This record gives sequence, C-alpha cells and structure tokens, in this order.
Amino acid sequence: MGFFEIRDLCKSFDTVTVINQFSIELVEQTLCCLVGPNGAGKTTTMDLITGRQKPTSGQILFCDEDITGLDEHEIARRGIGRKFQVPAVFRDLTVRQNLEVACSRSTNPVKNFFRFREPVFADKLEEVLALTGLGPRLNTEAGILSHGETQWLEIAMVLMQDPRLLLFDEPVAGMTEQEIDKTAAIFNRLKKTHSLVVVEHDMAFVKQIADVVTVMHMGSLLAQGTIGEIEANERVREVYLGDTEDA
Repeated sequence: MGFFEIRDLCKSFDTVTVINQFSIELVEQTLCCLVGPNGAGKTTTMDLITGRQKPTSGQILFCDEDITGLDEHEIARRGIGRKFQVPAVFRDLTVRQNLEVACSRSTNPVKNFFRFREPVFADKLEEVLALTGLGPRLNTEAGILSHGETQWLEIAMVLMQDPRLLLFDEPVAGMTEQEIDKTAAIFNRLKKTHSLVVVEHDMAFVKQIADVVTVMHMGSLLAQGTIGEIEANERVREVYLGDTEDA
C-alpha cells in the first residue's frame, strides 16, 4: 500500500452512476491535476475522498490506512485538507484571526489563546505567510482583500492545519493572469513538501504546475500521464481538449 490510492471507486445516485470503477495512485510529494469535461465526476471524486459523500463501493487508502466512508472530520484529522472553489473565509475577521481560527483545536478560547502564543504556531504562521505573501495584510479584514488574496488566504488556512495531502477545486477561477502566475509559484513550492490533487480546467495553469495529469470521462479514468503525453493522446483530444468547459 502506498501513500494515497483509490481502488475501483463507484458512486451511484439511485440508478445513475457518476463514478465508475475509478482508480488512481499518487506518489508522495507529487502534484496531480484532475481534469475532464463537464460532468466527468471530478468534484464528486473530491467529495468521496474527503468524506463529504460516501462511495457505493471501492476503496480509498491513505498512509497505509483504509479511510473509505469515514466522516469528514475523521479524514481531516488524518491529514487531508481541502480548499473549495468558493472561498470560505470569515470576512469580518483579519487575516491573522482567520489563520488562528483555522488552527483552533479546542472550543475553549482560553486554551486557544495560549496555543496561538506557542513558538510552533508562530513558526507555522511565518512559514505560511512567506509562502502566500500575505504578511503585509496580516491585520487587514478579509472582506476587503482582492479576489486573489482571498484565495491565497484560504490556501493559508488549509496549510495552518498541516495536512499531508491537499485537495484544491479550481483554485485560479476568476483570477487575473498575474494572480494565476503567483498561485502557480505557490503550488510549485508546495509540492516540494506536500502532495496535491488539483481539479482544474485552465490547461495553461495545469501546464505550469502538474507532475501528472489524470483525465476523467463519464466517471472513469480516461488517461493519465505527463502533460505532454496527455496532449498527444488522441482520445483525450477527442473528448476533452477541444472542450475547455468544466464542472
């Protein structure tokens, strides 16, 4: 058993099968882009990995443990963090306060107060701010950040939980070209220490970040390989690369 593996995953809603015998394996410290046409099953796959939905059959294995069907909080505790397409930041709180909330492990505010002053928290905060470039915005309310900064804040919030596997759903949607380039730089630094699965339809961005590209079609694995291998695959070109719409 390796770092992360999906084996013959299936998900059906009544008589409709949305994930059909889908299997992938991810090597540690690898960035995998999950791409495919509209309705291919990419977001459902992310939901199944994180426990947001339960699979009909198949297995999901992470760090030598079968995590299939566990609840969301149990999977998060094991080291899988997810950022959704729409940022879920606290707009009335500052950047620092958002990062403190993300790092909270107790409902007791006094315990959290002392924890936030521990050297390990300060070190993690410094590391995350350096990666995302949010240091100058630390005391800024999240509600007045730009779109790109808001996305980076949520990336930072996921990182404060110190996951080993990071899942991102269309992280550059709505970004300017400059913001996309900065996000690519963030991801290329992240994959030196983390493993990432990124659902994305922007193939220019995929080219900048992907170690491996996994193409889904109708809930199944269509192809997997480097960006060069995927672009040269006639079946992929037929079902996806001519259609850049995503879901």
